[in-house]
Amino acid sequence: MAVKLPKSIYQGNAIKLAPKLLGKYLVHRTKEGIISGMITDVEAYPAFADEVSHGNRKTKRTEVMYWSGGYGYVYKIYGIHCQFAVVVNRENVPEVVFIRAVESKEGIELMRKNFGRKVEARVLARSPGNLCKSFGISEELYGVDLTGNTLYLEDRGARVGKRDIQTSFRVGINNRLQGSERKLRYFLRRGAV
Repeated sequence: MAVKLPKSIYQGNAIKLAPKLLGKYLVHRTKEGIISGMITDVEAYPAFADEVSHGNRKTKRTEVMYWSGGYGYVYKIYGIHCQFAVVVNRENVPEVVFIRAVESKEGIELMRKNFGRKVEARVLARSPGNLCKSFGISEELYGVDLTGNTLYLEDRGARVGKRDIQTSFRVGINNRLQGSERKLRYFLRRGAV
C-alpha cells in the first residue's frame, strides 16, 4: 500500500535522510496522467558543512532551501537542464537531498512524450536532467509542497537494507572545493530491490 511521506520525515538532516529515500517513489500527478519511479540515486547536501552546497548563500534562487523541510527545490544548470532536490531539516538550516535518478515505473509513454523521443524506459530518468525532463519537473514547481497532491514522495513498501546501498563522491563537484572528497552520494546496488 502506498503511503505519502509526511512532513515529519523531511525534518531530519540530509546525511541521515538521504539513504532512507532510496526505494521510495517520486510521484508527479500531471494533467495528462501519473508519472512515478523508484528513487535509486541521491546525494546529501548538509548545511554550512562544505563549499559545495547552494545553501551556503541565501539568494532568490536558494531561498526555498531556508524553509522547513518538505518542499521542492527546482533550479536550472547551464541555463538548460532542470534539477530537483528535496528540502530537508528545520527552517533556516539550508539542507537538501538531491534526487539523481529513479527507476521509471508508471507513465512511461507520458515520460517519453515529455522527453521528446522514444527511448528505453531505463534511460528516461537515469540522470538528474533526464529525470526532470521525463517527469515534467520545471521551475514552475519551485517551492512545491511535497505533502500536497502534485509532486510528492511515497513509501510503497520496498525493503532497502544497508547491504543494498553503495556510496561514492557526489557527481559533478569541483574537486578543488572543500567537501568535494566527502562520500555523500548513496545509490542502490544493481538488482537490490
